[in-house]
Amino acid sequence: MATVEEKEEDEKAKRKPPRPKRICFSFAAYASSLLNNLKSSNVVIDEGLSDLELRNLESKLKFLFPPDLRAILQQGLPISQGFPNWRSSSTQQLQILLNLPASLILRRVSNTRFWHPSWGPKPPDPTQVLRRLLNDAPRLVPIYRHCYIPSSPEAAGNPVFYVDDSGDVCLLSFDLSGFFRELLAQETDEPVWAATAARKVRFWSELGENQCGRWWWWGMAKEELGGCLDRTVWKLREGGWTEEEIREMVTVEEKKKIHELKLNNKEDMARHVRVLSLVLLRAGWSREDVVYSLGVVGDEEKSTLEFHQESLDQRNVNINGF
Repeated sequence: MATVEEKEEDEKAKRKPPRPKRICFSFAAYASSLLNNLKSSNVVIDEGLSDLELRNLESKLKFLFPPDLRAILQQGLPISQGFPNWRSSSTQQLQILLNLPASLILRRVSNTRFWHPSWGPKPPDPTQVLRRLLNDAPRLVPIYRHCYIPSSPEAAGNPVFYVDDSGDVCLLSFDLSGFFRELLAQETDEPVWAATAARKVRFWSELGENQCGRWWWWGMAKEELGGCLDRTVWKLREGGWTEEEIREMVTVEEKKKIHELKLNNKEDMARHVRVLSLVLLRAGWSREDVVYSLGVVGDEEKSTLEFHQESLDQRNVNINGF
């Protein structure tokens, strides 16, 4: 049982004001802090890109790195799976990454009736018109998996967009610092130039007018998690939750085609359920509710990025047969 003195100390600790956020006033200081946080999430960081390497990339690939992304890549180059390897990948591989958002949107328009109102009246040959619009739009530069930042305006603070496999685009974050803060799921040093609203970017702001919800990272892990969400919803129904409550707490936009995941063993299922438990914790569920509904709870201290890396590593192990 706690003594009177210990209780008083606890009360004093609770009354302490929260530690103020650290503000970065230079690109170099912010980049250094961010790279340290990435390392703590088990991301491999290689030596930063030199000025010559950056100029060669921009010349070959016909775009300019935004200043904030450039500062990070100069300090250190993330090379773990999911991050573009600007040093070791071939020009062709990097060109494919840069062209992927446009290719996905073109496929969406070609395969469906989709046509955004900002593009004007729908023409008889929509893909031809869309190609011209995409050629005039700023290039999207890959940051991590399906997450991109526009190459222009050539200023710090461009928004980050998410482009999924179906060609759907949404606004993911007001800027690069906000993106990494969400990805790392921790308070990071905030640059003085951090955006408080999304800057307008030609073509992309209209197309990605809807902001990604708190479940954006679910889409990034969908290929690893597959149909686990369906099993979770079934489990919640079994636990007595109403359909309205389930819709409110599990708000995920389902696509017409969802690739089902074949889990090889009980360990795979357990790992995926732990990830789902983290999703529910971040949605506001208590640990007791998560344990009651799923029978297990994940590690709340792990970031979204760490779960992605674990999933990728596990998939490689399964592919290699070990």
